[in-house]
Amino acid sequence: MPSECDHSTRDEDDHDSMPQLPSIRPPPHSHNSKQGVYFILEKASLVAAFVGKKYQILNPDEHANFLRRKNMNPYDFRPDIVHEALLQIMSSRLCLSGRLRAVFIRTDEGILIRVAPQTQIPKTLGSFCNMMMELLQKFSIKSKGGHGKLLKLIQNPVTNHLPINSLKIGLSFSSTKAVQLRDYVSGANCDENLVFVVGAMAHGKIDVDYIEDLISVSGYPLSAGTCLRRICIALERSWNIQ
Repeated sequence: MPSECDHSTRDEDDHDSMPQLPSIRPPPHSHNSKQGVYFILEKASLVAAFVGKKYQILNPDEHANFLRRKNMNPYDFRPDIVHEALLQIMSSRLCLSGRLRAVFIRTDEGILIRVAPQTQIPKTLGSFCNMMMELLQKFSIKSKGGHGKLLKLIQNPVTNHLPINSLKIGLSFSSTKAVQLRDYVSGANCDENLVFVVGAMAHGKIDVDYIEDLISVSGYPLSAGTCLRRICIALERSWNIQ
């Protein structure tokens, strides 16, 4: 199984056998914009185990009996949360306009994944889990159109993959700093890239030391998908993305 090591050698060796995905290309002019956005999905559940005759990403719907036999709480294994989060981001006008720079996923096990903005996320959870299992085994997935690697395992820490001129913003229901998202993003420095850090787990809160501002966007606990949808809409309005 993969670990947090440098996988560059393996990438080259497995180039011909690397799984491939269709991609969605952003407009060619889109990266001229100064300000962009990154998303980091922390504590995502993408746990692989040998079930039956093959490795699979564990989820409570398909593997409840297996997890109980192992005395593991089925609801600690929720790949559906990161799946829904990615669908919200990648289907947004924000992404289609080219203002999304990258999405990073950090799993419970500390594996760091980079998702390119043009990645087409499978609609069903089963297909998504199969894709992520392929990624964990092959270390990267390339585009069918020859546009490079859409998903790949990269080295920690995630801050090494962010631009210097970026503001790292964590979202937490427990934060005492309540904001209106549209006002918050409108007031951001236009020369800074915005990095939103959202927990991709069912319970708990993000606990990372690189966050520079911790905000709350609702008086109620929200799912990761709902938080991300609100962020995307606020940025689309602030940046006049139609």
